Amino acid sequence: MPADPREVRRSVLLFLASFASVWVTSGWPAAAAGIETAWTDGLMFAAGLMGILLAHEMGHYVVARRHGFALSPPWFLPFPLPPLGTLGAVIRLRSLPRSRTALLEMGAAGPLAGGVVAFALLALFLPHFRPTPADLPADAVYFNDPLMAKLLGLLLTGEVPALDAVYHPLAYAGWAGCLVTGINLLPLGQLDGGHVFGALFPRRARWFSRLLLAGAVVGAWWNTGWLVWGALVWLLGAWRPLEVPPDVPLTRRARWVAAATVLLFVLTFMPAPVVGSDLPTLIEKLSAPPPDEAPADLSG
Repeated sequence: MPADPREVRRSVLLFLASFASVWVTSGWPAAAAGIETAWTDGLMFAAGLMGILLAHEMGHYVVARRHGFALSPPWFLPFPLPPLGTLGAVIRLRSLPRSRTALLEMGAAGPLAGGVVAFALLALFLPHFRPTPADLPADAVYFNDPLMAKLLGLLLTGEVPALDAVYHPLAYAGWAGCLVTGINLLPLGQLDGGHVFGALFPRRARWFSRLLLAGAVVGAWWNTGWLVWGALVWLLGAWRPLEVPPDVPLTRRARWVAAATVLLFVLTFMPAPVVGSDLPTLIEKLSAPPPDEAPADLSG
């Protein structure tokens, strides 16, 4: 069944609105701080991030259509507030999966397609570091890197990127794409990783989703963002996995796709993507050699 032209137009308009939202959200604070390249940097970041999101959603859409799903076009969600200026996108499924293979390949296609674009941006622009400002504010935050960025940094520059390295805007877009991909691949409910897990283990998916939600509460001790994320997933009902016929075995191709998805998760997932400015100082203190002890006073 061909897509409704009105829905396609709405999808395009939402994409453009999300593009503008990402551009303004990333460019406005830098422009207010007097950075001359704020708007051009923001435009490059928006182009990179929205390119990753578009590849992600079209991966879902094309593979779902090939498997006979009835579904809407992707609805991109502008959100003109930090950190990214968008809440990503959603596709409304209007029919349930006909097989475990259909569910797995539909769920994996988005992260795999978006991950390829994110990795390409990192590979092309990660070497283009910018000078680290000497006067970083006391409340500055630092971005941890996914394993893929560390490997690419080592391969392309000979060293793992420093915690305070300043990237090219398109490399930042690749970093954000890894963040989105890694979170989406958590094996929970109606997230992409939840679709893959539910296809692999259909009888265990529901209780495993509950276990991960409990893990988000525990993870809040280290990063409060996990508590917010877990609450949002719960309130939206996205923790409930899609029902799938459990007795039809997966194809060999689907098992290879699942293996590629697990590898992608390892390369992109960051348990604590953002850290406070005190971490480098702590690392420096822990790695510094112990001071020489004063000689004992043996007089008297």
